[in-house]
Amino acid sequence: MDRDVGDRIQECAGCASVSVQGPAEPMIRKEMPECAWQEIAVDFFSAKEYATFLVVVDYYSRFLKVIEMKGTTAAKTIEALESIFMEQTYPETIRSDNGPPFSSEEISNYCVRKNIRLIRTIPYWPQMNGLVERQNQGVLRALRIAKAVNADWRSAVKDYVHMYNTTPHTVTGKAPLELLTGRPVKDLLPSLRTEPYWNRDPDIRDNDAINKMKGKIYADKRRHSKPSEIVEGDTVMLRNYELEPNFRLEKFTVIKKNGNDTIVMNAEGIRYRRPVSHLKKWHIPSSETVQSSSSEDKTIIVEQEPETDPTIRKEAMEEELTSERPKTARKMPARYN
Repeated sequence: MDRDVGDRIQECAGCASVSVQGPAEPMIRKEMPECAWQEIAVDFFSAKEYATFLVVVDYYSRFLKVIEMKGTTAAKTIEALESIFMEQTYPETIRSDNGPPFSSEEISNYCVRKNIRLIRTIPYWPQMNGLVERQNQGVLRALRIAKAVNADWRSAVKDYVHMYNTTPHTVTGKAPLELLTGRPVKDLLPSLRTEPYWNRDPDIRDNDAINKMKGKIYADKRRHSKPSEIVEGDTVMLRNYELEPNFRLEKFTVIKKNGNDTIVMNAEGIRYRRPVSHLKKWHIPSSETVQSSSSEDKTIIVEQEPETDPTIRKEAMEEELTSERPKTARKMPARYN
């Protein structure tokens, strides 16, 4: 009889409709992707008193991006995603809920065009996209703190995102920005770095130097470049950055020159910093040069060789011609064989 009563209760539709939900299923943890920005999660977070935000999180690095939205249509969502993808790159997978923007045909076609796999979570099951849902709580907390201290809520959200991305994560032990970019984060806290700041590959440095030199040789040849003859102390004119003329008629004096970096000064003592290619040397007439040289009192002494016997001079010349220095044996380097 007890078993029959239990079966009857289980068969009652009214009793089943008001019964307690069964125990939760064992948690299924998502496996970490192979690299950064391979799989991302997106979601809309709406704070009625403030604004609606598009929250984007990378599953590998936990890098967080929050964008204030002016609308949640599919077109606005695509525009916001494109602004992020232009900074990073297109991911392989986007995980989202079944909200109106993400369930639209426009979003689906966009993902097909960009070769992105769109994964929609189970309806009414936000735990399937728990990484981005957790970040919504952090943004809400930042907004509440800003309201409590009467601070600007936009600045509070920016500060929260920056703090989160530059703080070592409790799971990975690395800052999200470090895992995303592959380099350590430089913060304002004093620390002793035990590992190199950046792994310098000698091959990359050699290739960089070789390609830069090739580009320099090509550009110099195409532009017929040559070193400037302007030195410190020269009188020059500056390039006119307006329409015309090309150079200003004011005279300037070069007081310092370091490669292409030149500092000039006018008669009033005003200094300008210009590239040497934007300077032109004032032409000094030859008459001024002759006049300046003649005005100086100089005594030019020309030493004449004492006259000697022609026979002795002839013998000395013949001896000089016949005497030859020992020649050094030259050998071609082995690398040219």
